[in-house]
Amino acid sequence: MGRPSNPQTRYFQRTLSDPQRMVLLAAGKGNLCRGFENVLDLYSEAHNKGFRPDMPLSILNIGFGTIDSPNADESLRDKVREDRGNE
Repeated sequence: MGRPSNPQTRYFQRTLSDPQRMVLLAAGKGNLCRGFENVLDLYSEAHNKGFRPDMPLSILNIGFGTIDSPNADESLRDKVREDRGNE
């Protein structure tokens, strides 16, 4: 790992493992920077709903598959596609 973090840090550089890179690429639809921003947005939303780092991830109670998942709820998939059409 790099130098110790500091709350005043504006720029940081870390070497990503392959699984970490895959998560960011998936979150950003192939764009690492966008994926990083999306992961930050996701954590921000979870934090605003009471999630804290010492809590197990299972507390988030995420019950939906991705919109491309065969297990996804059809109505959720349609809603996401409708929302994307309004962008």
